Amino acid sequence: MFKIVFTGPESTGKTALAEALAQALGLPWAPEFARYYVAHLGRSYERTDLTAIGRGQRAWEQWLAQKTPPLLLCDTDWTVLQVWEHYRYGPPADGQWQWQKGYGAPQLADLYFLCAPDFPWQPDPLREHPNEREELFAWYERLLQTHGATYKILCGPLEERLRIAVQHVQ
Repeated sequence: MFKIVFTGPESTGKTALAEALAQALGLPWAPEFARYYVAHLGRSYERTDLTAIGRGQRAWEQWLAQKTPPLLLCDTDWTVLQVWEHYRYGPPADGQWQWQKGYGAPQLADLYFLCAPDFPWQPDPLREHPNEREELFAWYERLLQTHGATYKILCGPLEERLRIAVQHVQ
């Protein structure tokens, strides 16, 4: 199974790119579970909700991996959960990341597309950091580098990002 993940700050085209790449390749894709979870929570999310979000994201990935060999496309993975929890709440006092309690041990994808924040901000009730995208982008890149991940930065308009993604996958 070859796993490709779109990662990066909010409103950088991850979902649109995952969906477009899946359509171009004729494959399903794993959406971002957190969007569905938080949208239907009925209250503000808390740090402890990241356990359920991690569990849900992992379950979607595993379910699709069984149905779509040999290529799995994901709108997000543990990298987004890691940066999200660390940025919003800071390191946990007990050393136990809430997202990891649900997701499990982080496993690197075969290829990450790191989406740059030069894509125009799109307001959305679930998005929180319109002015911190450059800072968050640096967090994502450091995380990928620290783990020795293979990644390609996607910049520019959506069409250009998709062209580069398709080229890399093919």
